[in-house]
Formats: sequence, C-alpha cells, structure tokens
Amino acid sequence: MASIASPLPAGEDVPVSALSRAQLIDVLTDTVGDLENLDLSLNADGVEDARRLRSGLVAQIRDHVLPRLADADIPAIVVVGGSTGAGKSTLVNSVLGQEVSDAGVLRPTTRTPVLVVNPEDRDALDDHPIASVCLTVASAAVPAGLALVDASDLDSVQESNRVLASRLLEAADLWLFITTAARYGDHTPWASLEEAAGRETPIGVVLNRVPATVLPEVRRDLIGRLDALGLAESPFFVVPDAGPHEGLLPDASVGELRDWLRLLAGRHRAAGLVRRTGRGLWTGLRADLITLADGVDAQDDAATRLEAASRRLLEAPSADLRADVARGTCGQGAPTTRWVTLASSGGPLAPLAQGGKLRSGWFGRTGKARAAALETLAADARESIVSRLEAALVSVQDDAARIWQAAGAASRSRELLPAGADAAVVVDAWAAEQTAHVTAPPKGLTPQGTGDLVVSAAAGIEGSRAAAERLGLGQAIIEAKDSLTEVLTGVLDAAVPVGAARALAPDPALAAALRLRAGELAPFTRPGASA
Repeated sequence: MASIASPLPAGEDVPVSALSRAQLIDVLTDTVGDLENLDLSLNADGVEDARRLRSGLVAQIRDHVLPRLADADIPAIVVVGGSTGAGKSTLVNSVLGQEVSDAGVLRPTTRTPVLVVNPEDRDALDDHPIASVCLTVASAAVPAGLALVDASDLDSVQESNRVLASRLLEAADLWLFITTAARYGDHTPWASLEEAAGRETPIGVVLNRVPATVLPEVRRDLIGRLDALGLAESPFFVVPDAGPHEGLLPDASVGELRDWLRLLAGRHRAAGLVRRTGRGLWTGLRADLITLADGVDAQDDAATRLEAASRRLLEAPSADLRADVARGTCGQGAPTTRWVTLASSGGPLAPLAQGGKLRSGWFGRTGKARAAALETLAADARESIVSRLEAALVSVQDDAARIWQAAGAASRSRELLPAGADAAVVVDAWAAEQTAHVTAPPKGLTPQGTGDLVVSAAAGIEGSRAAAERLGLGQAIIEAKDSLTEVLTGVLDAAVPVGAARALAPDPALAAALRLRAGELAPFTRPGASA
C-alpha cells in the first residue's frame, strides 16, 4: 500500500542578510566554473570521493539549482531511475498510458534518456541542461507542471550511461527509484539511493515485478533497508509481476502511482510540489563545498610531497657526476688508453708526455699531427662524458616517470617534465667554451689544441692533466672542471625542473574561495530559509 504524501513546501523568503537571487546565481555560476577547472589528478587520501563529489556538485548546481533559481515555475523534474532490467521504460509508458519510451528485452534498453513533458511545458524546458542530453517527447498524458525522465541504467555496462544516469539524478526534483524483487539489494543502485538520501533528495520507491509468493518477505526487507536510510516515510508502491508480456501494464498495476504523480502536479505545479532549493539542499551544498576545499588542500599536500620526492631523486645521480668530475673518472677507460697510445715513444703526443719542446717539424707536419691527436683524444673524452651523462639522465627520467605515475600525474609528466637535453650537444658546447677561453696558447699548441688538451685533462686523463699543468694550464683545468660539473648537474636539474610538481597543485586561492562560497550559503541553511 502506498503512502501518498506530498514533499516539503518551498519555504519562506530568504533572510535579508542572504544574497539576492541574482547574486546567488552569480556565485553558483562562478562555483561551477571553479569546480569544472579543479584538477584533482594527484593521488591523495579521499581523492576518489572528492572527484565524485566534484562531478556530482557540478551536475547538481548546473542541472538542478541554477535552472530552478532562474525560473521557479519550470516543471518539476521527476527522474525514473534504477538498475538494468528494472522495467523503468515499461513503467513510464504504462503510467502515461502510451508508448513514449522504447522498452524491450535487450539490455541496456534505455541508451538515450527520454524526457516526457506536457506540451504547454515544452518551451520552459527547451533551455534546461537536461534537455541537451535527453530525447524530448511532448505528451498530454504528463500532468502540466511535471516532467518525467526515463533515465539510463545506474549499473549499465556502458560507463557513459552510468555517468549520464548519475547526472540526471543530480538534476532531479524527485527521484522515483525503480527496483525489483531480484535486484533491490544490488550495490550500485543502492549506493546511489544512499547518496540521494544523504542529500535529502525527495524519493519515491517502486518495487516492480514482484511475484505474490515473495511479496511479504521482500517488502518487509526493503522497507527495513529504507528505514535505515531515513526513507521510512518515502512514498512506496508495489507493482505485481505481470509475467511475460509486451506493451503496457494493466491500469490496476500502476493506477496508484499514476494518481500520486497527478496529485503532485496539482499542487500549484513545481513551486509547491517538490522541495527545490530547501534547507537540506543548501546544507548539503555548503558541506560539500567545504569538503572539496579540504580536497584542494590535500592536492596541495600531494604536490608538495611529489616536489620533495622529485628533488630527492636528483641527489644521488648529481652527486655521482660531481664525484666523477672531481676524481677524474670520466677519462678512465678508452680515453686513457688512447692517451697511452698517442703519448708513447714516437707518438704525436710524446713530447707533451715527456715535457719536451713542442716543435712544428718540416712544413708544420709535427704540429698538425699533434693537433690531430689532441682532437682525437678530446673526442674520446667528450664521448666518455656524454656516456656518463646519458646514463644518469635516463636513470633520473625513469625514476621521475615512476614516482609521477605513482602520484597520479603520469599524463601531466609529458607536459611538465622535458624530454631532456641532447647530452652530446651539451658536452660539445662545454668543450667549445674551453677553446674559446684560450687567449694565449702555449708555444707549440694552437688555440684549438690547447682547448682539446684542457678538455682531456678536465675529463681526468692523468697524462694530459700533467702535461697541461706543465704548460701553465692548471687554472684552466680547474675552471673547466667546475664548468663541467655545473653543466652536467644542470642537465639533470632541467630534466625535473624545480616547481614542476608544485605546478600540479590547484591554485591555493581556490580552497579559500570554496570556503567563502560555502559561508555565503549559510543563511539558506537556517530553518525556514530558501531561495
């Protein structure tokens, strides 16, 4: 037996201290803009709940609150929602007495929601946000002042349908929850019902397709569950199982539900039929905005942690490169072997190694050979430095990608973490600077040869370092090593720029703005206050 009760009345005028209707519309419009731009991508405690809350708030304000504030006389939106196979479309068609929404055995039947309105209300709903996502059908069978939405399945296998169903529920002035004896305990629709009850959304419940043999047990259990949600006083209807059939249900099965909907539509239309922007809604909005402000703070904390972790992952590779330069280990291996070959007795660099005079030889051949040998030695040194830098760079980039992915920022890493400098280009540029700094090359060396010798010495080729120092290039070597250290560590720092992770945090002013707007809604949460 249904309990036919009208929803709460609209309430009294807004207190003088509250915002005007126009100001409130502006505040809420700005709030929707802020929420739509709110980035909650970083993993933090409660972030999944915050993301759902943000989506729900945007939908509720945009699709329910703002349209109702802009025009209090638009029809009341009654959303018929529930799980897959609950018989929503058949029920809507049967209540209206005509086929307005496709019903069938294939699931999900309702892919595009159907908005059924009285012809005289159609113009009023043309600009309503939900009209853009529904197929609108005009039918005189719908009482004026009421609009029925045959919604998508809450537990649809298609994510887009589930998202749309949730959005439609946020827009509802009243939710007609349709369930069956077999499905009333399903998690997804029941969780949605629990959230709606928490927001104090007016709810009616229809237990559909109930075999007489299980009706007492199922009704008792379902009413107990509804009571636990605070919905014991919600209108409750039972539609018996009609068995296999096509078309509309018998009038006797849906007559009580049809009468209740007509009763709602007869009470001064939407203004007094469903609770629109009453105390419960404003209290919920205010609490949700404060919760989201906490979510912004949590994102800021997560960005700070990621920034610290990003800085820490540079410490070891940078220290290793500094140590390589300081100890001269960059020149170990192939460069040192090359020096031994070129500086051995009779080699072009033997005079350098032995401290002898650097002669030019006939037609400058000896000097040219020495210059070519120094160029080869410097190339080996640069290649060794490049190899070490590339290895460190790959390590840093891999570690950064890992910690950013763990933080939920993988998609933003491509934007905020550069691909990394070309190590060979950077090291070649450093080497070229050493040659450019040569103003008075030692006798027997060209400026280029002098620069190549300093590069080799700075890389740590011991023999070339000793030779360079004998030629008075000790200070040049020190400066070259300092410069090399700065260049190498700078490349690593650039791979994970300072502040990159902090850039992932929402504007901290947004948390303050959300709390301020929550405060502006406080007058509407007082008993007897409404918009």
